Amino acid sequence: MKIRRAVRALLAGLAGAAALAAVPGAVPAASADPASTVVYQAGTNGYSCFRIPAIVKANNGDLLAFAEGRKNSCADAGDIDTVVKRSKDNGKTWSAPQIVIQGFGDTKGNPTPVVLPPTADEPDGRVVLLSVMQCIAPHASCGRTPRVSISKDNGTTWAAPQVLTTQLGFTTAPGWLATGPSHASVLTRGAHKGRIVAGMSYQLSTTSPGTGSIVYSDDRGATWHRGATDASTTLNPQEISLTELPDGRIYASARNNSGTMCSTVERAYAISSDGGQTFSQKFVTEPGLAKTPDVQGSTVAMSTPDTGGQYTRLLFAGPSVCDDRHALRIRSSFDEGGSWTGDTDGFLVWSQDTAYSDLISLGTTATASTAGVLFEAGSTSPYSSIRWATFTDAQLGARPAARATA
Repeated sequence: MKIRRAVRALLAGLAGAAALAAVPGAVPAASADPASTVVYQAGTNGYSCFRIPAIVKANNGDLLAFAEGRKNSCADAGDIDTVVKRSKDNGKTWSAPQIVIQGFGDTKGNPTPVVLPPTADEPDGRVVLLSVMQCIAPHASCGRTPRVSISKDNGTTWAAPQVLTTQLGFTTAPGWLATGPSHASVLTRGAHKGRIVAGMSYQLSTTSPGTGSIVYSDDRGATWHRGATDASTTLNPQEISLTELPDGRIYASARNNSGTMCSTVERAYAISSDGGQTFSQKFVTEPGLAKTPDVQGSTVAMSTPDTGGQYTRLLFAGPSVCDDRHALRIRSSFDEGGSWTGDTDGFLVWSQDTAYSDLISLGTTATASTAGVLFEAGSTSPYSSIRWATFTDAQLGARPAARATA
């Protein structure tokens, strides 16, 4: 049960004070929500609600906003399509939803897209989409089946999904498995440049530990491998968002389903130093993201020196009230995930109810770095809509002086 908003606000304030003490000179919080655009609205286009957002930018410049279109209710299991909307004007307006994978009574969701650059044979590049299928009664059980779909025309048409169960090392589909959710990534540095990497979590049975992993492809999404794996006995890493660090390592940010409300263990992270094949550091709790509620969060590198930025700035998006899915904030790390601005210290995107999100870097110029966030939002429920907002590094605030001189 939700506690009264007055008490919740008090708890958030106390948590924020603790976080500010841990990170001196943190960026001041914004005083008002930035402008945002509704992308998906519950109760439209034949769907009860839309959930699980993921966002990428196609090679032709179009923004592709993926989601689950849930038909009969907003429940996680049911007749669910994977859908996409397109924006040709940087998110000002959006197309009608296009069905990418039709549910046909089953659950087809957890969209995890990534865009690959053009080649001589593929002038439009590729959009690769990982997803999950779950069979719903009266259909026979099929576990949680990982699949991949590919588009070679900027997401206009799609090949039929291909099952990845055996490629990823499973005899049968696990009882629980989730790709992402949020965008996948293409590595741009080091020995594994060009590799696609994505977060995946699974549980083989109800008595098995929750396992966090990285899956990867070296042939533009045609075949896949399960790489780094951590079957933690103390944490339960789920809903894993990956970000490439400037030295080529991968920062894996996870929801810890073994966390305790309003504690310092709701988030976890791991590091891979070999392109996602193994974890050089397995999942540990992320105290820098203390007081985040038990919910998915997304990450992205907004700027790095080798892409034109003055310094490295990682972003984390998630609700910032520890006991509720409420108040989406963008929090910054200037030391590659070593520390984060506090839970009341980040940039306020949405002051009301909110849940899942996905971040995207929109580029760096001589004067600014820009990013965007696709997020679940509403006034009385976080599942009323999926919205889009953009912001610059100036809006987020400058790097704290302590970091600038470190």
